[in-house]
Amino acid sequence: MKLPYHFLLVITLLTVFFTSCSSDDKGVTNPRASCSDNIQNQGELGIDCGGPCNDCTPELSANVDGAFWEADGNINTSINGNSIIFLSGNGTSTLSMIYTGPFTVGTYNLAAATYGITATGQNFIGNTGTITFSSWNSSEGVVSGSFSFEAFDLSGVGDTVTVTQGQFNLVPYQP
Repeated sequence: MKLPYHFLLVITLLTVFFTSCSSDDKGVTNPRASCSDNIQNQGELGIDCGGPCNDCTPELSANVDGAFWEADGNINTSINGNSIIFLSGNGTSTLSMIYTGPFTVGTYNLAAATYGITATGQNFIGNTGTITFSSWNSSEGVVSGSFSFEAFDLSGVGDTVTVTQGQFNLVPYQP
């Protein structure tokens, strides 16, 4: 028995319809996750670093009296009880901060902060300022956030230094 032409056409169209692209296929190909895709994915701590990729480079920078300042990669931390000390430098100056309080995300007062100029030996210290922790990653032992403070010349000359727009990113610490 020969099937009518219209019946064959309907069967063919239904077969094509039900076996064609699924409803979630939008014709977009997702790039394969890698350590050079410029995306923070696959358990990375930062963009293309940490997790399965190479370690992330810690960063610490700020504006000191309006001039950009950046640590040279040497960023050290020390934890004692509920205090953390950040120590950094760049060959021409040093910057340090002490925070005492809970190790949780939030904005807090700094216990103390210093800025020192290596060439002149001039040191500034302050006990006013804030630190904001945006991330405490205890499983990886890194902390990120921002800070600002004002510090005064220890010699009593009256000079001050204002540190603003401070950022620290993926700085390692020993919990």
